[in-house]
Amino acid sequence: MIGGLPDGVLLCIGLVVLVFGGEAVVQGSMKIADHFGMPSFLVGFTLVAIGTSLPELGVVLNALSRGTQESVDLAVGGVVGSNIANVMLVLSIAIILGATSESDKNLREDSLMLLVATGVVLGATLLGEFPVWMGVMSIVSMGVYFAYILKTREDDQGEGGESWIPGGIVNASIAFIGGLVLVKYGSDFLIEGGEGVAISMGVPEAVIGLTLVAFGTSLPELVVTITASLRGVQGVAVGNVLGSNVANVMAVLSIGSIASGGIGIAGSFVDLDIWILVASSGLVACSILVGKGLSRPLGGLMLVGYAAYIIRLFVGS
Repeated sequence: MIGGLPDGVLLCIGLVVLVFGGEAVVQGSMKIADHFGMPSFLVGFTLVAIGTSLPELGVVLNALSRGTQESVDLAVGGVVGSNIANVMLVLSIAIILGATSESDKNLREDSLMLLVATGVVLGATLLGEFPVWMGVMSIVSMGVYFAYILKTREDDQGEGGESWIPGGIVNASIAFIGGLVLVKYGSDFLIEGGEGVAISMGVPEAVIGLTLVAFGTSLPELVVTITASLRGVQGVAVGNVLGSNVANVMAVLSIGSIASGGIGIAGSFVDLDIWILVASSGLVACSILVGKGLSRPLGGLMLVGYAAYIIRLFVGS
């Protein structure tokens, strides 16, 4: 325990602190980008997507620094579970709320990148490790893709959101740095509490990662996506989920892999979880690439599927 607090309280505190930290980083980034005149689409797909993935990065780096397989299982489960939650929960809610527009060229390109990222994590899971070379290749690939969209979409007129941070660049920088600090300490609390809850409930750390940790670290994406959907900014609502899932794999796991000399992935993820991720991501990508776009029936189907998946995790453990 940290400060004598119960594990469940630590877990809740960690989730709340992570959400506020991630939000502060996102808002600070948007304000800084606006100050320097960065294109709104670049802010959305890069800073916002990466910013909402900071909770996952904090959890992964914290877990790897502890050096135990249990904490690593919790962290990997958090990333895999977060990507599943982003697609089957966050995106489904966005679709039901109205993000049902037909796909365009940019969205099709982003969905292809989602398939690449999903293929990377599938390959690492089957390999039983996310090795350093895969991390380096993933980061380079994401950098190349960001450079590509910067070049090809520079004339796009996206609808960007306004930051709630008052003042100018100084306040934005304070929010950005303060958010990073919150992410760091939030991940401390979350890992400590999550491991304790797993032990007390008698379930594997991977299951806690796939459920509680995944949902908590997906909250920033959920907030951004619901807000965009209600405002009718459908491209932002869908693009945020795609971009965040790409960042979770191509940046979060890659940075963790490079920092730790590789990440061992438990064989239990091959039994069900990785295939749920592949199926859900593939369904969304195919709907965008070859279908008529995203529809409310698809959103409802995935939402029901996500509920069944969570029930299966706890019953099966």
